[in-house]
Amino acid sequence: MGTGRRGAVTAAAVLALVAGCGVAGGGRGGEGKDEPRADGGPHALAALDRGHLAHVELGAREVPGYAIERASAGSAGSGTPTTQSSACRPLVVALGSRQQPAPVASVVRTFSRTTGDRRFQGLLGTIRVSAYEGDGARATLRGLRTAAGSCAGGFAMRTGEGQPQRFSTVMVLPAPRIGDEAVAYRLVNAAERAPSLVTVVRTGSMLSMFFATHLSDPSAVEIPQALVAAQVAKVERLDRAARPPAVPPSRLPVQAPDEGGEAGAGEAPE
Repeated sequence: MGTGRRGAVTAAAVLALVAGCGVAGGGRGGEGKDEPRADGGPHALAALDRGHLAHVELGAREVPGYAIERASAGSAGSGTPTTQSSACRPLVVALGSRQQPAPVASVVRTFSRTTGDRRFQGLLGTIRVSAYEGDGARATLRGLRTAAGSCAGGFAMRTGEGQPQRFSTVMVLPAPRIGDEAVAYRLVNAAERAPSLVTVVRTGSMLSMFFATHLSDPSAVEIPQALVAAQVAKVERLDRAARPPAVPPSRLPVQAPDEGGEAGAGEAPE
C-alpha cells in the first residue's frame, strides 16, 4: 500500500471515530464509582435527542488554537469495521460510525491545530458526544477499558469499506481525572507505525469520545487537555440541568441523520 493510500485510510479512521488529563471539573476519573447520584441520576433520555445535544457542541473557535468543525456527511465512512478477535472487538467498533450499543443520539465535531507551529499542522482529531439509554454509556466504557487491557499485542481488522488494517500495539494510558470515569489508550498502526490516541469520558449517561492522530509526525500527536476540559464542561452542564434546555430552532436537524445520526450533516448552518 502506497504512502498516499495509507494516509487516506488513516484520515478516514480519524473521521470515523467519534471514539484528556489533570483538568478541572471535579471528576473522579479512572475506574469511577457506581454510587447513586445525589440528583437522582441523569435525565430520562427520551427527552435528550440530537437537537438537545446541539447544546454541547463546541463552537468553531471556542477553544483557542484549534479549529472545530461539524463532521460532514459520509466522513464516518460506510459499513461496520470487523475483526476476528472477540476480545478486541470493542476497540474496533469504536472506530466505526455505528456504535454498539447504539446511542439515542450523537453529535460529531472534528478538530485541528491552527497555531503557526508547523510541528502540529498534521494533527487531526474527532470528538463524538453520545447520549445513551440505561446502562449503555457505562457498558461501552467498561468494554473499551477491558479490551484495551487485553489487546496489548494489537489486532487485525477490516474497515467498513473492506480495507485491511493492523494495529501492532495497544497501550493503556493514565485516564484523565474528569467526568464520572474515563479511559485512555494508544493504538499504533502496523503499516505506518503511526500512533493514534483515544480518550473516552463518561458523564452520567453520556460519553465524550476523543480521537487524534498525526499524518506526518508521530511525536506530535495529542488530545489537548484544554479541548477535553471545554467539551466535558459542556456535557456536565447539560447533564446537571434541572431539565433539558430548549432546542435552538437554528440547530434542529432538517433531515433524518444517516449512519445512526452521527455524521452531523443536514443541520442548519451556524
